[in-house]
Amino acid sequence: MTGSPNEPGAAELLPEEPEEPEEGEEVEADARRPRVITVAFWLLITSAVLWGLVSGSDDPAEQQGTAAILCVYIWSAVRVRRGRWTARIVGTAAAVWLLVVLGSRAQGFMDPEYPYGREYAVLDITAMVLTGIGVALLYGRRGTTYFRRPPW
Repeated sequence: MTGSPNEPGAAELLPEEPEEPEEGEEVEADARRPRVITVAFWLLITSAVLWGLVSGSDDPAEQQGTAAILCVYIWSAVRVRRGRWTARIVGTAAAVWLLVVLGSRAQGFMDPEYPYGREYAVLDITAMVLTGIGVALLYGRRGTTYFRRPPW
């Protein structure tokens, strides 16, 4: 019988199992990161760009506050990609702030006299949807598993 696993030398034909990394070796983060985390990262970054376009205001204090929150939002998106569970919480808080403060610009669809107009409303609604999907992916089953803290 040819090709039998019981024949001598048959074990050499089987593919080798990948070696586990040593405890001191660094493993590339992309090998362990679920795809949903990468998708969530790009959704959050894209929504940050859209929030930046929508955040125009006449009040300099409001612009500075929004710019600071956008920086925190982008920083947390980058840290989330690296698996930092605290960044997930900070990013969620920044996303909620952006949804509450800048989400009000979406009323340009209902009120034609609104100073920001329909263009801002479309960008705002798109940013809100992308932010919602991105944050939801972070708290999904695979996202929660990725952010699970190691036991002490």
